[in-house]
Amino acid sequence: MLNKTSIPLVRLSLLMPFVHELDRRGLDTNAVLAANGLVRSTVADSGVFVPQIVIHRFLEDAALAADDPFLAVAVGENLDWSGWSPVFKAAANARNLVGFLVRFIRAASDEASSARHELMVGPEFATFREKRTTEQEIDPAQNDAFTAAYTLSLLRSAAGPVWEAGQVRITVCDPAALPERYMGVHILGGDRWGLSVRFPSAWLVEPFHRETFLGATPNGGGESDIPRHFLEALRHVISPLLHQGDLSLPSVSARLGISPQSLQRKLRAGGSTLSSVIQDLKKDKAIRQLLQTNRPISEISAELGFSNPNSFTRAFKGWTGSSPRAYRKEHRDL
Repeated sequence: MLNKTSIPLVRLSLLMPFVHELDRRGLDTNAVLAANGLVRSTVADSGVFVPQIVIHRFLEDAALAADDPFLAVAVGENLDWSGWSPVFKAAANARNLVGFLVRFIRAASDEASSARHELMVGPEFATFREKRTTEQEIDPAQNDAFTAAYTLSLLRSAAGPVWEAGQVRITVCDPAALPERYMGVHILGGDRWGLSVRFPSAWLVEPFHRETFLGATPNGGGESDIPRHFLEALRHVISPLLHQGDLSLPSVSARLGISPQSLQRKLRAGGSTLSSVIQDLKKDKAIRQLLQTNRPISEISAELGFSNPNSFTRAFKGWTGSSPRAYRKEHRDL
């Protein structure tokens, strides 16, 4: 089981179905991404993790851009399960619904530390729940709607002939993000801590048909493990932002969804400072770019957020004792 990190993180590439849907509708997807400090190439990188508030804000902005309060429902309904790692992993060896759900709970823990999943079984009804680990800054209405759509679709497919919508009850933070009587189930309003789905316990032992879910291969190859510790997680959050000029304590803490004071305390407890984390990241990325690419010094400088190449050169000399040009020549000639 994954150890909970002190920053609730989500694998950023889980947003790709929304990116594809915005593209399909002919919308300015890049503008919606940019408004949330994201770029397309970063979203496509399965090794990048972000605070859950970034996901929630993007999904709400995407629904506004699409002028569609049910955008997340459409994405969840049309999700390619064979290409979605948690579902593929769960379905690969499941023989019944309970086996699938237990495996899904384990697989989902590799995708996010921002929530945990639970399955509670009673004599008549079972409840599958997604429970967030921290209090939310905004109503994650679209996130809940997306989860509701794919969870109900999975449950209906897995239950097969015994599915009966009237026996299912789902609780989300904002019922208005789902169409009225969506899929014929009972919809209730809840809080920001996560959604739950209640259904008859007898369904858990129904045979699970893998062919309903699996295609040839999942699109989850090469994924990295979710960061487990605060400083490691913080590096993941900051790394895609190095090109930005403002990486101050207030701006980074806002990105994390915590107060500047809380961020300061966590850094102090880890024996570090925000400035040292940023400088280490810039140094590491600068060295990789110099040794592994032929990109001009000016491009590397801009990507690392320096106002001009001279500023970058001064900083790099402070890190290594050599100029970027001399460092590249010396170490690439070895």
